[in-house]
Amino acid sequence: MENQRLSDSLIDPVSKTTLRASIRITGTLSGPGDLFLDGKVNGDVTVDGLLFMGESASVQGKITAGNMVLAGQVQGQITVREKIEIRESGHIRGNIICMKIAIAEGAYMDGEVHTHKGKSLAPTYFNEKRAALKTP
Repeated sequence: MENQRLSDSLIDPVSKTTLRASIRITGTLSGPGDLFLDGKVNGDVTVDGLLFMGESASVQGKITAGNMVLAGQVQGQITVREKIEIRESGHIRGNIICMKIAIAEGAYMDGEVHTHKGKSLAPTYFNEKRAALKTP
């Protein structure tokens, strides 16, 4: 997955769960597969696979995921086992713990980025060139 966008490398569309923009959840949300979130969550989110947050998605709470694509808003700590990709519309207020990070020009972050086990971090910056890119 070196230098490959997370949304381009989805492996198993069968194991994904989709929560549309009209969904509001208060409490803990967790699952073993991928989650495509466009709704609002007030509480913690834990996903073993890919967490894809669309532009209308927001989470107020702690996030833990295998990988993550953020186009929405997060207020709270994010812990990602592998890679987080923050899109141009992404907005974070909180700290990030990850192995790799890609940040689009125009993304907003108010917090710190830390790596697992103190490894040095070299962020990848990108310009979103696919204007029609939407939640899968």
